[in-house]
Amino acid sequence: MHPSFQERFDELGVLLQKTNAARAGRIDRPTPAKPVRYQVTGGSVGMYQIKDRTTGKTRAFRDNYKAAHELAMQFEVQVNRQIAVTI
Repeated sequence: MHPSFQERFDELGVLLQKTNAARAGRIDRPTPAKPVRYQVTGGSVGMYQIKDRTTGKTRAFRDNYKAAHELAMQFEVQVNRQIAVTI
């Protein structure tokens, strides 16, 4: 690897450690054990997308952020649902 690339990787690693340390100091809540799967993003003016972070695909659209957030939370509950196996 070229030395300039290695220097840049090292710089980015240091910056990432600093931001993670700063973020941990500001947030009183612990980080979740399982990462969030669905993310609400602003697709265009007045429209919000609910994206699946594992596949990168858009799952739904809403014109209200609150409605998009609630739908994303419903998707999370569906994914985290325990499947009961009866024998």
